[in-house]
Amino acid sequence: MNRLLILALLCLAPLSFAHKLAPSLLEIEEQNSGVYQVLWRTPALSGQVSPEPVFPDGCDLNAPVSMAAGTSIEWRWTMRCPQGLTGSTLQIRGLTASRTAALLKLSLADGRQYSELIRRDGQLFRVPTVPGTWHVVGQYFVLGVEHILIGFDHLLFVTGLLLLASGWRQLLITVTAFTLGHSVTLVCVSLGIIPQVSLWVELAIAATILYLALELSYKTLANQARRVRWPVIAAFGLIHGLGFASVLTELGLPQNDVVAGLVAFNIGIEAGQILFVGLLAAVLSLLRRLSQVAEPLARGAAVYLMGGMAVFWCLDRGYGMLLSSFYFF
Repeated sequence: MNRLLILALLCLAPLSFAHKLAPSLLEIEEQNSGVYQVLWRTPALSGQVSPEPVFPDGCDLNAPVSMAAGTSIEWRWTMRCPQGLTGSTLQIRGLTASRTAALLKLSLADGRQYSELIRRDGQLFRVPTVPGTWHVVGQYFVLGVEHILIGFDHLLFVTGLLLLASGWRQLLITVTAFTLGHSVTLVCVSLGIIPQVSLWVELAIAATILYLALELSYKTLANQARRVRWPVIAAFGLIHGLGFASVLTELGLPQNDVVAGLVAFNIGIEAGQILFVGLLAAVLSLLRRLSQVAEPLARGAAVYLMGGMAVFWCLDRGYGMLLSSFYFF
């Protein structure tokens, strides 16, 4: 059993880095008629295909100025499009291979502003005449669902909440407390009410998972009833909300639809969370019906996975923080 768990952890180890990839950003601002300032920021992907923007035919760009920006690389151009960009198409190549997304932000001289999330190669953005709020809602809702489903650390934490609850009532209280907690910090950071403190957030998220794993292990070994401390879960939600906010800060919110984008992103997170909890609960219920041994083994394996990955993340992210501190000083 222990060998199988170790093998599973080794297979899942590459997933521990997936959550750290920041989205790319293509920002185009029109200075005057037909003249645009272009910023392209993308994560530095070692050994992988880096995404790159594709501009409309007929647009001329000067030689780019590049520089490092944290874990990303930035390019800046001056672009001249005599016919303007209205009705033109923009796209980004290499997103599928790099498994990343990109946010396109366009500001025109007449005050029109557009925001589009591009998630795959071949997805085109045609510059419209009038921006649509419902399109923004759909884009950010999908982004929220995708973020929770590919955030392996968040999924492990939600798994711990399910295992900690002894019934649907406790599960509802626990998930509600977590939702309220992360919604508060997500909104406050996104609206600039509190500052973004991303340096220690990833480490703190790993620590919350480790706490749940230890709590579950202790109660199982001591044969104690699992009691939900919803204030603790709500506090952990505040920490996870800072993690969600860091992604949304990287993507940015459409200036004309800030509230719509923010609400849609948060609802998307909740929808993905409910979907995952429902599927996991269904699997455990099926195992319970099939065998009296299968479900306890699955629960134990999940706790071992939570603890093992949490320890790995704490060491990895703590070491990264230490290096960043030395670099800063």
